[in-house]
Amino acid sequence: MKLVDKEENKWKKIDKVILLVNSIDISYQSSISLNLNCNFENISRGRCNIAIQKALKKTPDTLYIHTDQPLMVVNIFYKIEKIEKLINFLGMNKNNKKKIRLELDISDNLMVNKDGYLYVKDKFELKINSISWNIPII
Repeated sequence: MKLVDKEENKWKKIDKVILLVNSIDISYQSSISLNLNCNFENISRGRCNIAIQKALKKTPDTLYIHTDQPLMVVNIFYKIEKIEKLINFLGMNKNNKKKIRLELDISDNLMVNKDGYLYVKDKFELKINSISWNIPII
């Protein structure tokens, strides 16, 4: 019989999801939107797709966690002027090897173990309280 290391099963709560941007696409139809493909800095596996769209109403920014695949989907709603300003800032990073970093302050805690694996029992959606951007330019 193999003994289970008690430390191995300890979980800690995180209240922020930290993302590193791999790629950015701009979509323009009736209005402009951004699509970002990201990896996690504080969660071991999976990826995150971020859609930044024009805010039509007071729609909350959300984080959706899937259970059938290692994927999170983030929906961010900004005024069009803020999206255009963000595109200008993101363009300053185009020749930089340092990745753009986002920090999402979420409305509820997520559970990760010491190896950074996320505990997800059922798919669910969280409200994003705030978003912090770190865009290296030099």
